[in-house]
Amino acid sequence: MVKKTHVSVILFLLFAVFGMVIGIHIEMIDKIENQLPFSPGIETQEIADLRKANQDMKKRIKQLKSQVTIYEDEKTVENIVLQNLSSKVNEYKLLAGHQIVAGPGMIITLASTLDENIAMIVEQKRYLINLVNELRMAGAEVISINNHRITSRSEITLAGNHINANMTPMAPPYVIRAIGDIDDFQRYITYRTLLFELMEVDGINTSVEFADEVKIPALTKEKPMEFFQIIEDTQ
Repeated sequence: MVKKTHVSVILFLLFAVFGMVIGIHIEMIDKIENQLPFSPGIETQEIADLRKANQDMKKRIKQLKSQVTIYEDEKTVENIVLQNLSSKVNEYKLLAGHQIVAGPGMIITLASTLDENIAMIVEQKRYLINLVNELRMAGAEVISINNHRITSRSEITLAGNHINANMTPMAPPYVIRAIGDIDDFQRYITYRTLLFELMEVDGINTSVEFADEVKIPALTKEKPMEFFQIIEDTQ
């Protein structure tokens, strides 16, 4: 019985990780398909075949993800150990940014009051980075910029004439969504920041909207982890 439980736990973990990877791959296939060139009347057979292959792969991945979900649900019903493990897996998925979430919060929009690209000044003055850090201090539990989920491993950097988040270029206006206690956010906006005044001086207009439900998508792309290894604690 113990051996069977261990096998079930291992299989559950494998399927949980597999399901997470599948979710990311679905989003990436959508992006690849949208980036494929389209020329009405002269679309080559190669591009048409590639689009068809992407659609077939997307359909298959969704089927596999559905099967993984069914398997996880069946196993967690059978075993109290797996129920607790499932709860932990979902918690880590949330912390890693791999789940779509919604809740009360606010939406901040940064737009240029001038007829120019504000990416350079936003990066030079670290406005987005400072804003994200201040929102976290104000109690933000989940944050996104232009629908890019910001996690502990996300980067916000200047690349040419645009800003990248999670290795993906973003164009202004920058729309920052944050989920958290609305009262705390209102106090932050009213009393605790000079960022908005500084941005206004630099030609960046800010607008703030509070909402009972703010939806933030799951993480779709992040840098791979290559150089660390897990070691056993011998202490």
